[in-house]
Amino acid sequence: MAADSKGQSWAILAASEMGKGVWLKAQLKADRPSRLIIWDTNDEYDKAARAVHSFDALLRALAAPTFAVRYVPKARKDKDLRAEFEAFCTIAYAAAGSTIVVEELADVTSPSWAPPAWRKLNTRGRHHQGLTLYWCSQSPAFIDKASLGNATHMHVGYLGEPRHRQAAAAHMGCRAEDIDDLVQGEYIEYDKARKIRTKGAVSIPGVCKQRRPVPMGL
Repeated sequence: MAADSKGQSWAILAASEMGKGVWLKAQLKADRPSRLIIWDTNDEYDKAARAVHSFDALLRALAAPTFAVRYVPKARKDKDLRAEFEAFCTIAYAAAGSTIVVEELADVTSPSWAPPAWRKLNTRGRHHQGLTLYWCSQSPAFIDKASLGNATHMHVGYLGEPRHRQAAAAHMGCRAEDIDDLVQGEYIEYDKARKIRTKGAVSIPGVCKQRRPVPMGL
């Protein structure tokens, strides 16, 4: 992959059950990336990629021209999980032209800290390796600020905590109230380069479409 290839970094933010996983899985199905790597925190992407259970197996899988693999982290302690994520990011960086999915970034970063290999993946990886990143969080106020700052696109569903709405809104030029107004399945997307916001919705299996409440008269 030539240097300075244009990649993307998608921040996918929403509270649990608000549709971010439904949207992302549909996006991967539509895009059909030929090189897909997933940090599968909750072991939920079995339909998108095959599981590998060690970093040796991950390295072997990435040596093929095409692949769709997911790694389910084993660590339970925060320190060990962050070290495991650091190793995952180091390996993924070398897979030029890949699409990389990271589930729940708040588990492995904090507002003032992120593993160096993740920072490299999310900056130089996009430009020099042509990587496309989709990273997810239910808690954007708890993730490292650089990740939000480096995101090229944002996909934001309803966030229940005011500080999480504020963190997301600050990076997409909207009001926190705009995010609070969303109902299950609805989202706002923001293309930072073009400064364009759009709104959409996904259908969540097993959930009836919500009706917006009618304002009560005074």
